[in-house]
Amino acid sequence: MGPATPLSVSPPPPGGLSIGPLTVAEGRGRLVVTGEIDVATSGELASVLAGLLDGAPPAALELDFGGVRFLDSSGILVLLRAQGRAADRGCRLTVADVQPTVHRVLEITGVLELLGLGVPAEAADGAARMR
Repeated sequence: MGPATPLSVSPPPPGGLSIGPLTVAEGRGRLVVTGEIDVATSGELASVLAGLLDGAPPAALELDFGGVRFLDSSGILVLLRAQGRAADRGCRLTVADVQPTVHRVLEITGVLELLGLGVPAEAADGAARMR
């Protein structure tokens, strides 16, 4: 993967989804996702992730969800399938910068740890010191 590749540069319309830009440096990729991930938009995210992961994926791919306002079960399914595809190709897929409402959905469904959101760094550091 080369330098930053914008996949979409315009903000999403209400209820829409914007994916990009993608940046890759030193084997680590970061893909910005903005808008709503639901049954109407999850297919677009699935296609983009499949394209990234089926090629020559970076060693790690972080999905920046700072601008994701809504996530439903179809979006969670896309993330779980992408996580499996990434693992099969030796890529660590994580989600970062999650808004509280999306975090809660991921927590309720039990996928926080799988997506790299399970334990805050401070808690993990404290647990390591207690061992």
